Amino acid sequence: MNYIGVQTLLWREIKRFLTIWIQTIVPPLVSSLLYIAIFGRLLGSRISQINGVSYIDFIVPGLLMMNVIAGAFSNKSSYIYIGRLQNFIQELLTAPLSYLEIVLGFVLAGMVRGVLIGIGVYIIAIFFTTATILHFWQFLYFLFAASLLFSALGAIVGLWGKTFDHINLPNTFILLPLTFFGGVFHSVSMLPPAFARLSYLNPIFYMVNGIRGSMIGVSDVSSLTAGTVIAVLTLISVIWSVRLFKSGYHLRS
Repeated sequence: MNYIGVQTLLWREIKRFLTIWIQTIVPPLVSSLLYIAIFGRLLGSRISQINGVSYIDFIVPGLLMMNVIAGAFSNKSSYIYIGRLQNFIQELLTAPLSYLEIVLGFVLAGMVRGVLIGIGVYIIAIFFTTATILHFWQFLYFLFAASLLFSALGAIVGLWGKTFDHINLPNTFILLPLTFFGGVFHSVSMLPPAFARLSYLNPIFYMVNGIRGSMIGVSDVSSLTAGTVIAVLTLISVIWSVRLFKSGYHLRS
């Protein structure tokens, strides 16, 4: 493993999105503030408890995960697509780095962005609620694993897309609906039986409930099941990313 090369690429990617932090970090924090203030504080005060906790405490973990997913995914999908257009990713293929090392440098940077956004959302939530973390290591696992997973998926979409419209399609028509139906604002017990069963086919459902269980101890699925689903999906996504880079998919044509 070329640790110096991976570290250099990773730091370059982190420095890139931190340089434009007003565009990469601030917007999801502002949207989270609005969600928490309006849905959690104003409307939440009129909603009875869900699974024994107040509505604002219930939705904060989901809002945190929602923005982690969006931040990690968009970081890599748009950047790799632009890198293909400007040909600097193709030039990176000639560097003394293996395809695994290149992918690690990219997706770990996307993971860092997702984690930073998650921490920022948590800090904002402290001003509106207790924002407890009952199981700290479990919280970190779901935070880092979900960020890594969607950073890898963003890299895949960045290689796949041929236009900017292609880059936005998965986020608009796949990620956003799956996120809203993944239990961010509701419990699966509130759904009709047919929709409740469909929720278990939604991978984001496991991420939302995993981090919710780590924070407030309330979840529609066991932490072990949620953690296993995320681990398997993350492994598949990273391997898929490496194979696409190795094959030169949309990089050598």
